[in-house]
Amino acid sequence: MSIRTALFVSSLALTAVVAGVIYAATDEGWRHHQSGYYDQALGRASSQTVKDAIRATGLEIKQDRLAGFGSETRIDRCRTCHMAVDDPSFADGKEPLRTHPPTKGHASNEFGCTICHEGRGRALDKAEAHGDDPHCLDPVAVSPYIEASCARCHPEPYLDEMPHVRRGRRLFEQYACVGCHTVRGVSRGTLGPDLSDVGSRWPIAYLRESILVPTANAPLTQMPKFAMPDEDVVDLVVFLKSRRGRTLVEDPITLRTRTREWKEQRPPESAETVEAGAEAVRRRACVACHKLGDEDGGLAPDLSLVGAIRDAAYVDRHLGDPRRDTPDSNMPSFWIAPSERRAIAAFLTARPVPTVPAEPEAQYKALCVRCHGEKGDGEGPAAHNLVPRPRQFTNSRFFDWIAPDRAWKAIREGVPGTAMPAFGKFLDDAQAKALFEWLKTRFHDETRPVPPAARKLPERNPVAWSEARVEATRAVFRQRCYGCHGLLGDGKGPNAPDMLPRPRNLTNTAYFARVDDLRIFESITYGVVGTGMPSWDFLPEDQRWDLVNFVRALSRTGAAAGGSKK
Repeated sequence: MSIRTALFVSSLALTAVVAGVIYAATDEGWRHHQSGYYDQALGRASSQTVKDAIRATGLEIKQDRLAGFGSETRIDRCRTCHMAVDDPSFADGKEPLRTHPPTKGHASNEFGCTICHEGRGRALDKAEAHGDDPHCLDPVAVSPYIEASCARCHPEPYLDEMPHVRRGRRLFEQYACVGCHTVRGVSRGTLGPDLSDVGSRWPIAYLRESILVPTANAPLTQMPKFAMPDEDVVDLVVFLKSRRGRTLVEDPITLRTRTREWKEQRPPESAETVEAGAEAVRRRACVACHKLGDEDGGLAPDLSLVGAIRDAAYVDRHLGDPRRDTPDSNMPSFWIAPSERRAIAAFLTARPVPTVPAEPEAQYKALCVRCHGEKGDGEGPAAHNLVPRPRQFTNSRFFDWIAPDRAWKAIREGVPGTAMPAFGKFLDDAQAKALFEWLKTRFHDETRPVPPAARKLPERNPVAWSEARVEATRAVFRQRCYGCHGLLGDGKGPNAPDMLPRPRNLTNTAYFARVDDLRIFESITYGVVGTGMPSWDFLPEDQRWDLVNFVRALSRTGAAAGGSKK
């Protein structure tokens, strides 16, 4: 190719590039919208004077600089495309050339558009301006989600024009969200994240997903999956999206003062009567999770049985600190006065105790189905909110592994540190044994495996307790156990989200106080049937006993809890 030909081709290419740049700069979408507006406005003009004025108007970017929103200076260019928002003759127009519905006291040139509709007001490209990027925190809001913006200037009591925010606020209490989450001025929960500014941190799609599938964005969350209708989900999202930390009508000093006063408030006292307890149970929305009478949240234990399996002191203590007796409980610590706790305890323990049938199958349905499931697979309606998970009776190896007297004891006395209560007031020893025998033959059709060989266990822990030796075992724990049980031994290792049931929480004092050293050694040596706990029998025996003592240290049960084989 000659130099002349090369230069000619290069010139053509450069010309094409320059032409493309010029075309892109002069063929932007907003220019089409403005041209379309002027063309239609000419046809709607009522006089020649108006037509002449329209013809004399050129294409330009319409920019509103809005400085009346505290420290936030907003730039809106929305009217560059939405030319007809203030033109009443376009009431029948199509977007973006359509008259905005009347909003008394909210002139577009004074308030702009994004203060209500969100989006990116400085952008001129539709996709960017409307926030079509899935990672955009503020995509354009439409009804009913646009109501969330109203709360930025109109805090409680909410206006009549904000029905979805008002209903979402009520639902936040009705579903007992107030027990787990803090929202400044609304609730004081400590179990879940603070939601006071959640609307400024997450888009609507994220909030909706977190309600529908709590584990989607937090695999180890304790938040239950509520079976709520879509209209409730929508209104809750609208309310949460309205939480921006500080409204535009609050200055920082006022906010700090109100927050301090709110934090200094004390929960109201209550009469310590059965009647006051009944009202408190209703007000605290206990049936959002629990069953009581004909109401059933389907997520937590049946409160109808409390009078027979717990005493008033336990209920009072559990309401004050749910994780004192059950470290992994997802029961929230409500902002509640001691007198109200005692009133609730009086009400629940004074309720008539249901009569339990005599036959094992009927007993199972009355006492066990809610956690262990109708099929005995550990998938009862409350199971997903219990840690550790209920036992799976469908695993036949479980019945070949567990000692019968241990099973009877668990039924009669419960399992401390877990949600398994004591049914001793319902079932005597003979009934507990009969129920266990019924379980052994009810939930699996497969051929029973050959019973395992007798496990060889020493009579006692041969390794003396030593703080120095326990500390030295930390390296072994990190190498062998950290992946499931976590560095703290709380069952939240990196593998835990993929495991059901979850790894044991080794810091659960109530549980390990009832377990002897030989039981821990057996679990380490042979694994635990029906869980992800493998056999570590290849480790030197002294090292396994060192791990036993290390578990004692994590659970704060010390050497005194060890002993002979039980």
